[in-house]
Amino acid sequence: MSVLFEVKNSIGVVTIDRATKLNALDLEMFSKIEAIVDQANGDREFRGLIFTAAPGKAFSAGADINDLAGLSPKKAAERATYRRGVFQKLSAAEVPSIAVVDGFAMGGGVELALACTFRLATNRAAFSFPEIKLGLLPGAGATQRLPRLIGLSRALEMMLTARQIDAREALHLGLIDRIVEDPESAAMDFAAEWLPYSRSAIKGILAASNYSELPIAEGLAKEGDELSRLSTSPDGIEGVSAFLERRPAEFNK
Repeated sequence: MSVLFEVKNSIGVVTIDRATKLNALDLEMFSKIEAIVDQANGDREFRGLIFTAAPGKAFSAGADINDLAGLSPKKAAERATYRRGVFQKLSAAEVPSIAVVDGFAMGGGVELALACTFRLATNRAAFSFPEIKLGLLPGAGATQRLPRLIGLSRALEMMLTARQIDAREALHLGLIDRIVEDPESAAMDFAAEWLPYSRSAIKGILAASNYSELPIAEGLAKEGDELSRLSTSPDGIEGVSAFLERRPAEFNK
């Protein structure tokens, strides 16, 4: 299996396990990732997702080039649209996600991390976009997500020069959120920080925040919609009641 999946303490742990191909992402792997996100969205027992890779020198070398070669323009567009759609589904998931990068991440491997809510990395991590060397561009969301995360000029430098950056520079740029030593343990500890809270509230915060790049009026309207929904939800009512009664809230997880 190239993608392993298990649930630990309500957190789905996704492990990319294709070491012979440096964990390059083929279409089958995209399909498995999509199915996992659908499962997490549909099951209230899930409280988050962690994306990691089996021990080795690569988190992911990016898209499998074999999936790109010899395609008609129509088929190439269809596959690119599908890959972007899978990562957009991950980006818009109802639960937070954490990418844990240990080793190098290239192209689509970085794009997988960019589609996650948070990114952790070890000191062994390195990030690059080599697509320009192939006469291509990063086609699974990087041209849109990377500038939003680290700024346009810095994003363009990475994509136009294919320069590799290490974990410390990635942290300085804002590409990652933390440098950690024990990646999976750190990710589980991080996820545990939101486990006590209402999944409905988490979903609402994520949904409203996904509007933050739109005109502010649209974002504020979405924020208001989500707050109205939560205010009359069982968890919202319970949270306010618990506060007024000075007791711990018992959310419908």
